[in-house]
Amino acid sequence: MSKFYKVADTDKIDVIGDIHGCYAELTELLDRLGYDVDTEKGLITGFPMDRKLIFLGDFTDRGPEPVKVLRLVMDAVKSGQALSVRGNHEEKLLQKLIKGTVAKEEVIKTIDAVKAEGTDFVRQVINFISELPYAILCKNDILIAHAGLKENLQNVQTNDKKQLGRIKTMAIYGDITGRQLEDGRPERLDWAADYKGKRTVIYGHTIIDKVEWRNNTINLDTGCFMTGILTAVRMPEREIVRNR
Repeated sequence: MSKFYKVADTDKIDVIGDIHGCYAELTELLDRLGYDVDTEKGLITGFPMDRKLIFLGDFTDRGPEPVKVLRLVMDAVKSGQALSVRGNHEEKLLQKLIKGTVAKEEVIKTIDAVKAEGTDFVRQVINFISELPYAILCKNDILIAHAGLKENLQNVQTNDKKQLGRIKTMAIYGDITGRQLEDGRPERLDWAADYKGKRTVIYGHTIIDKVEWRNNTINLDTGCFMTGILTAVRMPEREIVRNR
């Protein structure tokens, strides 16, 4: 099994889309999903029996409370009650914290907020992101990746470095072409439109107006930092749940 993947031995999962620092919306959604949150400590204190909570990444930037989101997610994952994949914003945060790479203003604001919590918290964030897999495989052929994975990139047994590089790139950034749009964003193809894989793919990354199943895939990114709507899907029920 490639180190790029993590296995969750269950199909009873609640998958939450891109949070982007929207802590209030996250706690609302967790409540609707049946999780107990201690609002004073900012931690999940009660988990539904026999279910696994899974996050799609992109915890920070754009929204108002990235540190609160990070603390809640990190504690839930550390407790073993939750799992998460790595998003492109975690990757950016990690590179900035480790190497001091150039970052956009939204990332710099997150960096400043994280550093304001002290060196121990910075170290915890680095360790947390470094351990996040690029994809999670669950029972009943459910695959979870931040930006999705086309069927030809779902070979979890591969040791080919080039193939692993392609897996990582798509899982974090999507099906990018290498070209840029007029606004500077990378051009991404709508890979789900032609998806024919047997695995059910749950992903986010690209903001959509309407959450719906397409070719056995579902995108959960409803642009919470703009819309105030945070979305999850419950499996195997295929139930879409929103914070409001």
